[in-house]
Amino acid sequence: CLATLIIMLVGDTYTLINYVSFINYLCYGVTIIGLIVLRWKKPKILRPIKVNLLIPITYLVFWAFLLIFSLYSEPVVCGIGLIIILTGVPVFFLGIYWRNKPKCVNRIIESLTCWGQKLCFVVYPQCGGAEEE
Repeated sequence: CLATLIIMLVGDTYTLINYVSFINYLCYGVTIIGLIVLRWKKPKILRPIKVNLLIPITYLVFWAFLLIFSLYSEPVVCGIGLIIILTGVPVFFLGIYWRNKPKCVNRIIESLTCWGQKLCFVVYPQCGGAEEE
């Protein structure tokens, strides 16, 4: 969010849409690749919707063409889109991967989560939920 706010202050909305559209298409392709990998590695799990593998493979062919064309035609926009994605890596390591965090870090993360929930009206905040019950 911080990177998006900075980009909006510096650039125009059209550029931001280009960055985000590249990121969206990249995520769509990775999702379809995940679908194919799960169909191959875990063929017996329950799937509410099951399609012929020809459909996601065809989608991936077109997706790869569009992604390669985007990288070729606008490498700077695609590079900045990748940088925007990579800004989430430190957040992942601080919030999820690092298991044995000090209590002060956990309190800060909980406080930021509660503040974000209140700000965005996402869910009812459960600040200090164990203590209130």
